[in-house]
Amino acid sequence: MDTKQELCQWEAAAAEYRRVQESSAFSAQNRALVEHRFSGIGAVRILDAGCGYGQYTAWFAQQGARVTGCDGARAMLELAQERYPGCRFDLADLTGTLPYPDSAFDLVFCNQVLMDLPQIDCTAAEFARVLRAGGRLWFSIVHPAFYLGEWVAGADGKKRAKEISGYLTWQERTGNFWGKSTHYHRPLCDYLNLFARCGFSLTELTEPPAYDPDENTADLPLFLCAEFVKVGQGQRL
Repeated sequence: MDTKQELCQWEAAAAEYRRVQESSAFSAQNRALVEHRFSGIGAVRILDAGCGYGQYTAWFAQQGARVTGCDGARAMLELAQERYPGCRFDLADLTGTLPYPDSAFDLVFCNQVLMDLPQIDCTAAEFARVLRAGGRLWFSIVHPAFYLGEWVAGADGKKRAKEISGYLTWQERTGNFWGKSTHYHRPLCDYLNLFARCGFSLTELTEPPAYDPDENTADLPLFLCAEFVKVGQGQRL
């Protein structure tokens, strides 16, 4: 699928996506992680890359940050601007050149976005370009080790494990969680090696447990968070 078709899906899904996210246990746990990591971050320059309907852009602004949200779906940005008129939101294709100068930001924040982009090589390179030396990149994704698997129930009927196949193979999957949207599976090594080639050094990797322990095993993470520092191409710590 090309980027234009992908964006059309998100244009159509924008309102329902916001409704689902605002009542989602998954989203609530993700937000708690973000707030724990970045509370009181202060007046740093932040790019909220793939900001969607703007909830994190607004939250960072409340923490005193100088934050810019950007997204490729115009309908998402309209929802964001309507709800958070004091924040800056830009239309930007995350798979292409970003409309910002070199070293414009101290932090690039990219929450639950990369797995929904058909190509991320340019994305990673652009994140490196717009970050200052020593700046930070933080992203979260649906955990690539477990997204493809089907839940297996135990004797009590609760979901206890997943059957996994095809993990090392790039795959395209279309879901209908909030309207049609496409997910692109990549193994974890693809993400880490790509960002390493673009001059990033990993500082922390976290795998939060399942968000719903009554239904899904807390032994399997449902998403993954990674934080990097920009070192520079060819450099090593």
